[in-house]
Amino acid sequence: MVAQGISGREAEVLTLVGEHLSNAEIGARLFISVRTVETHVSSMLRKLGAVDRRGLVQLATEWSRTGRGGVPAVALFSGTPHASG
Repeated sequence: MVAQGISGREAEVLTLVGEHLSNAEIGARLFISVRTVETHVSSMLRKLGAVDRRGLVQLATEWSRTGRGGVPAVALFSGTPHASG
């Protein structure tokens, strides 16, 4: 999966980017600074090969629809083992 190498926090930010939240809204929700959100977004753009934020939204939407299957985003992106059910 192309999401290999994404940290748990980046996965959380990606999920919220997919919900069309602004950097300020993401920061408030996760109790981190706007600058930290910007850093995570920039890192994900590079790691995932997305051209812009809209590309990240598209990836987040695609993964939430088809890839996660009820698995928390953190487990998908960080390699955290999860129970299949």
